[in-house]
Amino acid sequence: MVCLIAFICSVDVSAQKESLYIKVNQENLRASPNGSKIGELMAGTKVNVLERQSKWVKVAFTGWIWAESLTSDSTQIAGFKIRASHILLKTQKEATEILQRLKNGEPFEALARQHSIDKASGARGGDLGEFGRGDLRPEFEEAAFKLKVGALSGVIQSPVGYHIIKRTK
Repeated sequence: MVCLIAFICSVDVSAQKESLYIKVNQENLRASPNGSKIGELMAGTKVNVLERQSKWVKVAFTGWIWAESLTSDSTQIAGFKIRASHILLKTQKEATEILQRLKNGEPFEALARQHSIDKASGARGGDLGEFGRGDLRPEFEEAAFKLKVGALSGVIQSPVGYHIIKRTK
């Protein structure tokens, strides 16, 4: 069974005994009683009762959503952000040398402060802060979003120079 708001439920509702309908214009769907809001159900939505707890009712429902709204890649979710640092260099030769120094254990932050031609992020040890898809140059984002937290990229060329990226969050 597919649940609305781009998450998937795997509950067998065929064994449910009680079906109810949302009577208000919209009702918040929560991950748990008093938990964070994960969606909304509109008036008239049929739900099947799974469990009752005090003033809360755990429900399941069946609905259809547009296939292109789904992804197995959590980085593709609207609003998803990562945090990364970079060292920007003028030449590929410089970038390759700095990358080797990083692989030999020199601290990323120190090398960013000393060598990055991006003076704003360099002063912060290369930190770019958080960003989402569409915020930075495509070749930079493609490399950054592929990295696991703590990992370094290879040398990435963009129109502004050669980057070494470290994903920090």
